[in-house]
Amino acid sequence: MLNLNFHPFPELKTKRLRLRQVLPTDVEAVMKIRGNEEAMRYIPRPRAKTTEDALAVVEMLTNGINESKSINWAICNAENPSEIFGIMGYVNFYPEQSKAEIGYMLHPDYWGKGFIPEAILEVEKFGFEQINLQIIEAKIDPRNENSRKILLRNDYQFDRLVPKEMIFQDEELDSEYYFKQKHTGLL
Repeated sequence: MLNLNFHPFPELKTKRLRLRQVLPTDVEAVMKIRGNEEAMRYIPRPRAKTTEDALAVVEMLTNGINESKSINWAICNAENPSEIFGIMGYVNFYPEQSKAEIGYMLHPDYWGKGFIPEAILEVEKFGFEQINLQIIEAKIDPRNENSRKILLRNDYQFDRLVPKEMIFQDEELDSEYYFKQKHTGLL
């Protein structure tokens, strides 16, 4: 049984990062990330072009938490939590399979610094230990080589390729699925 109660919101910390709830006061940072073409290149979601668009993203993330359908964290500088690099979390839960889909995005100014691999370890630990997930799944655009490298370095295994799984802006998109299972400690 999955524990999908996220109240109070669980903050996570690493050596360099603080993972906290995305708040309405973060609207400018959300717009900077969700409106950036490079950051969103492989994410089939509408770009945030206005403050209202960014507020709608914050509201969607908050509703997901309140409805126990998803949980996302702002990836922040540990020393300055108002400096948001990106967003990471569980974007879908599949309780009948004790599984969740993880997703992440990072502003290009912060690429190549190891922030996603650092954050993903804490988010996975929370998922396995607190939510009681047995499987974490990631779905990426097959053209996103950097995301594939992050997943493989973090011990995700390739599962399947689904051709033309969705359409975004009149383009048919393939999806590659990767997964990571909870280690039981038994040999």
